[in-house]
Amino acid sequence: MKKSFMQKKMTALLLAAIMVFIAAGCGKEKEKDEPAVSAEAGETALTDADTEIPEKEPAPALAAAFLTADEQPEIQASAAILIEETTGTILYDKNSRDKMYPASMTKMLTALIAMDYFKPEELITIGQEVNEIPWDSSKAGHSVGETITMENVIRGLMIPSGNDSANVVASAVAKRVQNDQSLSFEQCEQIFTDLMNKKAQELNAVNSHFSNAHGYHDENHYTCAYDMALFSREYMKNPTLAEIAGEKRFSGDGADNMFAENDSMRTQEYTWFNHNMLITDGEYKYEYATGIKTGFTDEAGDCVTASAKKEGESLIAVIFDSQSPGRWNDAKLLFEYGFNGYVRTELSRKGALIEEAALTKHDKTEGDTVPVVYENTLATYLPPMDEGALSTSVKYNETYAEADEDGTIRLRAPFTKGTEIGTVTFQINGQTIHESPVVAGRDVSKGTILTNIKAFFQNFAKDIFSVKGLLGILLIAAVIVLIVLLIRLIRGRRRRRNRRGGYTFSSSARKSMGGGRRRRY
Repeated sequence: MKKSFMQKKMTALLLAAIMVFIAAGCGKEKEKDEPAVSAEAGETALTDADTEIPEKEPAPALAAAFLTADEQPEIQASAAILIEETTGTILYDKNSRDKMYPASMTKMLTALIAMDYFKPEELITIGQEVNEIPWDSSKAGHSVGETITMENVIRGLMIPSGNDSANVVASAVAKRVQNDQSLSFEQCEQIFTDLMNKKAQELNAVNSHFSNAHGYHDENHYTCAYDMALFSREYMKNPTLAEIAGEKRFSGDGADNMFAENDSMRTQEYTWFNHNMLITDGEYKYEYATGIKTGFTDEAGDCVTASAKKEGESLIAVIFDSQSPGRWNDAKLLFEYGFNGYVRTELSRKGALIEEAALTKHDKTEGDTVPVVYENTLATYLPPMDEGALSTSVKYNETYAEADEDGTIRLRAPFTKGTEIGTVTFQINGQTIHESPVVAGRDVSKGTILTNIKAFFQNFAKDIFSVKGLLGILLIAAVIVLIVLLIRLIRGRRRRRNRRGGYTFSSSARKSMGGGRRRRY
């Protein structure tokens, strides 16, 4: 009977503890403005810890602007594109994926490959490859046997647009790749054009094929404005190449006077002038122009890939087949359209807080909300807009979203930091412009009875002197009273059962029956 009494006592204590836990959960005040499945996102702010997100497949190198600025310019070119350099945002597009002939704009890709295999200051001895060009080619004027730096070969490629310079690059790179100085120029050209086509593929080109290093017309040598924008953007990332693209002229020794006192080394003095009239001091000069490369053949027409920078914003315009002076005017029209019609807008920053989402079935010792953060940084260029025109909202994945009876949405534990839990939608004046994943900003563990009880007492200790804390004290006092009453009730029932059995003993009788102990039944 004593064992039975103890079991009942433990049961009473357990029931009382459960009641404390239930009362604590029911008495907790709801957070104000709890998020719904589709809730307006809060002001962006960085979380304390960076969110480490697994890398995904790279996005397309260039992407159209989410909104197009008004009053697009009328241009003469058969095909053209305007992009913002740092983000790859396409601001203007006219037949940008149509097959076109690049002419000497090809040399940007040639220069990129040269820098993949050579340092600018490395010396090259020029061979018979300079004679392997069509008679009517543009030339830098190299001589067989001279020594020149790779940087100055690239200057000869870009400033006077030397086809001979292109062949020098192709020969030097191919021989280094194959580690064979005996290769014929035909072999070198094949190796180099293979590298060009591979490079174009790496840069996500969509309609390009190259059959020589200089761009002299060939039916199997073609590209498009979109691809040339890709190549230009990559070209301008290299400080040496970007500097050369903006040079109006070059005058000096091809080997940078390294052998001024060494008669055994043959070098040459050069004077070259840039063909890009956007950067030279003439009537078509554009004050913000920084480069890059012109092109012309009868089949390609007058072309230019131009760059410009104004107040920290960098643009690239590619113009195909716009008879001069059309190519210069087209480029300037596009630049003015880009600079005046668009502003940089950061839609999201990786790890930045969007809002705090309520949780359910979670470990309450870790907190009752989880920071919802952006998975990626996204900056783009948009037309100027009124304050408040851009809005964001979050919709949570059904895998994690769970609705309360009152419709409040909570995210169901467990999940880990970086888990994709929903999608943020960006709108301008109610028009959706983009959607992007959102992720959890911390790990969220599954809750248990023990963690919930622990959380209750942690919160109680923290709030003990608040109204909520005083209510908690009263609740605990009520539970203690309940426990005492339950214990007394159990004892009372035991006494009544003993009386119903008909046995009562005096004190002396109990002593005579064995030391004062009650009989057990």
